Amino acid sequence: MKDPILTALRYLAAMLAGYGLIAIGTTLTFEVWLGGIGYHTSTAKTLVLATLGALASGVLGGYVAAWIGAQRPIRHAAAVLVLLLIDTFYVVTSGISSDPLAFDLAASGGLMAAALLGGWLRRRWRRRATTAMAAI
Repeated sequence: MKDPILTALRYLAAMLAGYGLIAIGTTLTFEVWLGGIGYHTSTAKTLVLATLGALASGVLGGYVAAWIGAQRPIRHAAAVLVLLLIDTFYVVTSGISSDPLAFDLAASGGLMAAALLGGWLRRRWRRRATTAMAAI
């Protein structure tokens, strides 16, 4: 049986690394490359680009969390959702966002789905690599 402390540390590392990549990716996309976004102030093109950047960040964060998780990629990618839920709760309750609630929740839900997709992609890639190695 695995050491429960090492298992917990692996989940924590996966959670922090995945969320950190999502935070860095979305900040770069929203603030640096697009100059700030908002539901009421951004053009449709800017919102589409922001969405694509956020989804790419989510997939990357979920993939890295799954990579750290090794044997349980989806579970480790899902661990990132804990921090995304806390982040979402803060954004919608603190008043820092002037966007409609549905916009903030949809953005958060998209990030969560993208993180899980990243975990699924890692699991799929890992299975293909294992199958290819077994065939050799």
